Amino acid sequence: MAPESLFHRKYTSKTDVWSFGVLLWEIVTLGATPYPGMSKHDVMDSVQQGYRMRKPPHCDSSLYSLMLSCWNDHPDQRPEFQNIEETLRTLMQREQDYINLSRLDEDKYTSLRTVTDEKY
Repeated sequence: MAPESLFHRKYTSKTDVWSFGVLLWEIVTLGATPYPGMSKHDVMDSVQQGYRMRKPPHCDSSLYSLMLSCWNDHPDQRPEFQNIEETLRTLMQREQDYINLSRLDEDKYTSLRTVTDEKY
């Protein structure tokens, strides 16, 4: 949640943009839990002090830059969803990999386990 939601119960499209940045991080990490290893209280304190989740090693800097813009301390400086869409379209047109799965640290970012003899 955006700081203004956590501490002032304020919900706007800009708080949704913050949440979209978290969702983007979750997508890049293939569903990892945001703010890994932190309690809810730790997350609140850390976000209030300016902490932002680190760039996953397998994530391109331009995609992480979009996440950081969504997590700007000042809601009025976060992008509009239209700008986010334009940025993502531009990134997709560059024909480069923004998520390098060969650099994915599966132990750090995924909690999937292999299921054998699954019954349907």
